[in-house]
Amino acid sequence: MKALVTGATGFVGSHLVERLLGAGMEVACLMRPTSPPRRTALDGLDVERRVAALDDPDALARAVRGVDYVFHAAGLTRARTLAEYQAVNADGTGRLLEALLAEGAALRRFVYVSSLAAAGPARSPEPPDESAEPHPTDDYGASKLAGEHVVLEHADRLPVTIVRPPAVYGPRDANFLPLFRLAVRLGRVPVIGKPSKQATFVYAGDLAEGLRLAAQTPQAVGRTYYIASGIHTMSEVAEAVCLALNMPPRLLRVPALLARLAGEIGQIAWAVTGRPQIVSRGKIRGLLHPWWTCSWTRARQELGYQEAVGLQEGMRLTAQWYVEHGWLKARRAAGKR
Repeated sequence: MKALVTGATGFVGSHLVERLLGAGMEVACLMRPTSPPRRTALDGLDVERRVAALDDPDALARAVRGVDYVFHAAGLTRARTLAEYQAVNADGTGRLLEALLAEGAALRRFVYVSSLAAAGPARSPEPPDESAEPHPTDDYGASKLAGEHVVLEHADRLPVTIVRPPAVYGPRDANFLPLFRLAVRLGRVPVIGKPSKQATFVYAGDLAEGLRLAAQTPQAVGRTYYIASGIHTMSEVAEAVCLALNMPPRLLRVPALLARLAGEIGQIAWAVTGRPQIVSRGKIRGLLHPWWTCSWTRARQELGYQEAVGLQEGMRLTAQWYVEHGWLKARRAAGKR
């Protein structure tokens, strides 16, 4: 069996490639022609590299030849306008699907890696399942939902499955890195808004296994799944980060007003420099919502999925990787000199 993975050099994609290889699959990785030569997580792995851009139908048709599974993990996560997001996350997805049809591929499954952002935050403390009406709150979520619609429009001609990961973390993740660095610098973990806020998290290795199961489970055709590892309050997350860094469990609460001000400053910096900012208006708005949660009961029942890595162990493994690879300075345990 051969799988094609888009976004294979990214955080989620690289974990997926490792999991597929571990399951005995051959793996081809779709690379952009403009990607500069650099070290990636794929170095040293027995994978085939295929080159094509999502806006090049002919190159895409060549790139999808001879594959049994396609995992579409590539996507744009930071952009200034909805149109920029749509061009990649919806239109690019459509061109990849059309390339599969044009090539006449005998595909076993197309797995679209969407996002909890496509559904939006929960409207009550009860974690919603996949049947809840989506209501994305930002342009990124809207574009991922549009991508889902494109995928489902092809469901009568291709076997498709959609997976919506919540907040993903683990080794090689750049999004959680600033939180760890701030924790080391401040001696406590910053929490924006109320520490009682809840969010659903998934460890990267658990997500990779869930994606594999979604592709290889017959009854998953045409279905949408959440894949997750746990639901936690922000105070629990802060405690897990502290333990991973050998720190006393302390958090620094950032008031909503101050957080919004930081978001506006980030928005101005984005407009002036043209470079996407980690802290922006939309990002802060999302972080202040009380429930970014979902239920993954369907994945447990239909895919046989079972989360394997809890929050404390996952944060420990993440911090360990950061230190070992020079992304984070090691912090000595209290009392040591």
